[in-house]
Amino acid sequence: MRHSFFRGVRIIEPIASTLVVEDDINILNLLSAYLESAGHRVVTASTGCAGLELATGADFDMCIFDVMLPGITGTDIAAAMRAVGDQTPVLFLTALGNEADILRGFSVGADDYIVKPFSPRELLVRVKAILRRSSLPRPKQGNQIIAGPIRLDDAQPTCNVNGATIDLTPHEYRILRRLLGRPNRVFERGSLIAAIYGNEDAVSPKAIDVHVHHLRAKLGQDAGAMIQTVRGFGYKFSPQGSLQMAGTCV
Repeated sequence: MRHSFFRGVRIIEPIASTLVVEDDINILNLLSAYLESAGHRVVTASTGCAGLELATGADFDMCIFDVMLPGITGTDIAAAMRAVGDQTPVLFLTALGNEADILRGFSVGADDYIVKPFSPRELLVRVKAILRRSSLPRPKQGNQIIAGPIRLDDAQPTCNVNGATIDLTPHEYRILRRLLGRPNRVFERGSLIAAIYGNEDAVSPKAIDVHVHHLRAKLGQDAGAMIQTVRGFGYKFSPQGSLQMAGTCV
């Protein structure tokens, strides 16, 4: 668990923000207790639909999914995340332990797969290992990030849209880089402020709205429209249309 200081007050920061989706309330409470004791900020859901909404609507460091969930399966949620480029680590925790089920889990992009009954201590060790691996720098095309018509080059740094160089301020570049780094992930205004100023309380959240307004104008109509506003929350970069799910949410 990390510690930071602000105006003389020590703030304890979680080591990870973790989403747990499990329909067995006893297992859900057990997982929450163990993860919180290890320093995680835990968000929970007990149905596939609620889990999908959370997984695609907020920023997490780690996701733990049961497979057999009401509404939508855990593998469907993971497949939806991977289909839009979301590489948040996913661990499946399920009673389905035959080879076909395990292979299915890894085929949709799972980082690990634990069969029930399980040891909570072993789960914590595996979660720690996954988070350690996910924190390593991911290979890119040189120092570039390419998303749709937009290309960012950290070595310069420069931004190109359809081959044309776009002049961005350092703050605009940092915002765009964070959004492009995790497509379709919604970022709160506060987290964007922290990313570019180093402190969530450094400026008013309205400052992000101004930066995004200028950023959209510079990117042009088509590329600028890919930065979408999520009312009451923040922004996301969405290069693709909505994804149709196999399950049904009502």
